[in-house]
Amino acid sequence: MVDQWDPHDGHRRIGSRPRTVDEYFAVEQPLLMPLPQEPFETGRLFTPRVDRYSQIAVRTNRYSVPTRLIGKRVRVVLHASHLVVYDKNDDPRTPR
Repeated sequence: MVDQWDPHDGHRRIGSRPRTVDEYFAVEQPLLMPLPQEPFETGRLFTPRVDRYSQIAVRTNRYSVPTRLIGKRVRVVLHASHLVVYDKNDDPRTPR
């Protein structure tokens, strides 16, 4: 849907500005760095400790984790719609 909206949105003017969105982008585009070639992590990393109730606190939410992790520190990658919890022995490329 975003690909369908882009051509139309480029002709739009923001407020009473004299140029369109596409015209402003044409000025800024040469200043932008190229996209990276290698993949990169987009989530935010946390390292909470598992409490005695087998839960971790990430920002303002609490999540249950396996009881074997009580008292240990785990790595958490928070994404926009989900989070992934890693034990220190887990390979970060293989979430549980």
